[in-house]
Amino acid sequence: MRKIIELKRVVVTGIGMVTSLGLDVPTTWEAMLAGKSGIDWITQWGDLDEVKAKYKLAEDFPLIAGEVKDFNIKDIVKQKKQGFSKEDLKQIKYMDPFIQFAYAATLEAIADSNVNLEKGDVDPYRIGVIIGSGLGGPQSWENEFKRFLSGKKVSPFLIPRLIPNLAAGNVSISFKAKGANACIATACASGAHAIGESFQRIQLGKEDAIACGGTEASITPLTIAGFHALKALSAKYNTPQSASRPFDSNRNGFVMADGSGILILEELEHALNRGAKIYAEVIGFGMTGDASHITEPDVDGAIRCIKLALEDAQIEPEAVDLINPHATSTPKGDINEANAIMEVFGSDRERPFITANKSQVGHSLGAIGGIEAILSVLSVYDDKVPPILNLEQIDPECRGLNYVYGETKEAKIDTALCNSFGFGGTNATLIFRKYG
Repeated sequence: MRKIIELKRVVVTGIGMVTSLGLDVPTTWEAMLAGKSGIDWITQWGDLDEVKAKYKLAEDFPLIAGEVKDFNIKDIVKQKKQGFSKEDLKQIKYMDPFIQFAYAATLEAIADSNVNLEKGDVDPYRIGVIIGSGLGGPQSWENEFKRFLSGKKVSPFLIPRLIPNLAAGNVSISFKAKGANACIATACASGAHAIGESFQRIQLGKEDAIACGGTEASITPLTIAGFHALKALSAKYNTPQSASRPFDSNRNGFVMADGSGILILEELEHALNRGAKIYAEVIGFGMTGDASHITEPDVDGAIRCIKLALEDAQIEPEAVDLINPHATSTPKGDINEANAIMEVFGSDRERPFITANKSQVGHSLGAIGGIEAILSVLSVYDDKVPPILNLEQIDPECRGLNYVYGETKEAKIDTALCNSFGFGGTNATLIFRKYG
């Protein structure tokens, strides 16, 4: 006889972010609402003319990105880590930037959730960490490969710095979280899948709380060269800030970015018992596979993913007030997603509103699902929708949706849906609802 499990309710009680617009949630959110862009010329490679000459780069090679600026993990740890010790500084010494970003975002999320791990607010065996990353540590890989080619010794910390699961591993070790400890690597859907997996585990009662989301630090010459070879990146722009333009007729590719977005998901009763602040409730998750092409999206996969999330949330399309789409600013991707949204929600309707965060922060691959989930949660919590930048002329094949552009929209947002799609035809949809 099968055991009937009563699914538990799951809420968001803490959020943390590192993006091209700021090193924390308040700074990033304020910049988003002000319509700012975090995209600019790449600075971490040094003189760009010298870089172009050194690597013999073509004239159209993109030298722009959404870099994380003025980031110092030591300062962040000293300021935010509960029970800070010298061991913490020793640990971060061996972290690739993608791990550091996740660590910093988790520190903010835990502090925001008002959980005191030192005092045992959460049973360590009942808190997990699931953080996705598409590529792991390509910066460490490229740097150490140069050393190897020059005949120098490779660092014994190369592997711990570059493998994708070490973001979750380091967070788990630092915060003594002994529940699920995992990484999901599903390209640009990694962060969203990590949140969805965490949501379902808490629903089933396997953990009381999970730190989850995504992280990435992939602005390297080789990584950008690879995406450029696929013709996926924007190579035509008047200014760096104008390059990412979802749903616009003149879009020509996405803009790479770095960052991390981490949420604390918690079982509702557990959160209420400790008096936690609740940003929103997670009510639906869907995931599908296109099974059609490695890099080109398929509209059927997106449609089914959205419908599965709505079914999981037990709501009708009319209940959704806001959609935060994947919307990378690629020619085929944006059309595919716009058509999928119109198929499910209809066209020429007042709602749902459509935003597109990558126009402001860029596309941080495995991290973006976590970042956009947080931004969707904040829209639900604050009843504000950041604008799509650079949407000057809507692509005729994307018309029929209520895009938010020009300035921030203030409106009642009870329910928000967030899409993340990745290479290999992997799809994720999350749905958040106002709590109360």
